[in-house]
Amino acid sequence: MKRIIQGKSIVSGRATGRMIISQEPFSFFGGFDFSRGLVVDPRSDIYGESLKDKIFAYPRGKGSSSTAGVILEALRRGVAPKAIINVESEKILVVGIIVAKVAFGWSLPVLSISEEDYQLLPAGAMAEIVDGRIILVKND
Repeated sequence: MKRIIQGKSIVSGRATGRMIISQEPFSFFGGFDFSRGLVVDPRSDIYGESLKDKIFAYPRGKGSSSTAGVILEALRRGVAPKAIINVESEKILVVGIIVAKVAFGWSLPVLSISEEDYQLLPAGAMAEIVDGRIILVKND
């Protein structure tokens, strides 16, 4: 059984992967090890989790001007998430992803969805990001 959530593409692209969901704001700078792809902020509700090859959902960023550089380095090393879903997408993160797309051809879709839809995201489910939609596949 599939369920579709319509979002708004902030950075277009396609991705497929398993969902990892945080209920807390997240900072890539200081909260993410871009050499290994791991969440390293011990205060995070997903501490120790790998974001590599996952579709990462978190409500909003905590902000840092270094976020763009962190996501660029994670993409370069091949440990970045496959896609990002937010309620409020952080502008500096999006800048880093757009630079990666334009300069290197690397793709990392970013979608924004409503708070109500965010609360419906099932952790661990397989999802596909296509044209601003999240296609959720029932996780058995």
